[in-house]
Amino acid sequence: MAFIAGLDIGGTKIAGAVFDERYNEIAQIVAPTPSDYGSFLKTCVNIVEQLDQKCGQKASLGVGVPGSIDQKAGTIPFAANTPALSGQPLRDDLAKALNRSVRLANDADCAALSEATDGAGAGYQTVFGLIMGTGVGGGFVVKGQIVEGPNGLTGEFGHIALPFREVSDGPVVTCSCGQTGCIDKSVSGLALARLYKMMTNKEADAFEIDTLARRGDVEAIRVLDSFYTTVAKAMRAVIYTFDPEVIVVCGGLSGLPGLYKEVTERWGKYIVGKNPKTQFVPAKYGAMSGLRGAAWVGKST
Repeated sequence: MAFIAGLDIGGTKIAGAVFDERYNEIAQIVAPTPSDYGSFLKTCVNIVEQLDQKCGQKASLGVGVPGSIDQKAGTIPFAANTPALSGQPLRDDLAKALNRSVRLANDADCAALSEATDGAGAGYQTVFGLIMGTGVGGGFVVKGQIVEGPNGLTGEFGHIALPFREVSDGPVVTCSCGQTGCIDKSVSGLALARLYKMMTNKEADAFEIDTLARRGDVEAIRVLDSFYTTVAKAMRAVIYTFDPEVIVVCGGLSGLPGLYKEVTERWGKYIVGKNPKTQFVPAKYGAMSGLRGAAWVGKST
């Protein structure tokens, strides 16, 4: 029996899991993300070796990482949330330490691949995986294959300016890419918190706003109503650029109450045709989508 393993690299934690050939999870291990590259490599190697022990053999390995990837060099030129990885030969170093082939993929691409394979995007030819959490990103899968592009930037719609921006969309802030008014800074969890502060003069994070809205808090509901209009504007960029059959939403904001109904009822205002046929749905595997997708990526090695 063949086993496939994946690593999902985040700014605060590294998650690893191994699956059997039917994609049943055998084991999962989570560790804090070290701040220096040497310790990072040791942590990854340790996790994979433990997963090997769980399945009794060397598993194939795919690694989902934040940021664009130079596939020829096996590096992440710039990793904002994991700066220790920037420019480092991660793929080759892991392959050497673990004595096996390793494939890297963008974390949003991994989530999109997982959902396109047997998740909420199964059966669709074109699937856009939308990550809405602390930040915003995306991955695009066509006929079961990740589309990366020569610069590794396919799906990075978060660094496009928000269309139809109004004061009601919240404060305009500078993005890590150096521009202002980016979608990433308009429909992320941090953007929702800024909007709440602007509209209520109170402090609350996205989770707290979600909880308040579910309890019937009038202010939180009003903030989410405004936020959903902003998300609808952002989806214009996705539909105009990729025109996917389905947009599958992953990340911490994917469970906001009313998100799918409200966004699809509003996005026609900003799109020619007024009635887009694109589906807008929550991910089947939630937070596990990226980790499952990383293992799928590794399977190809």
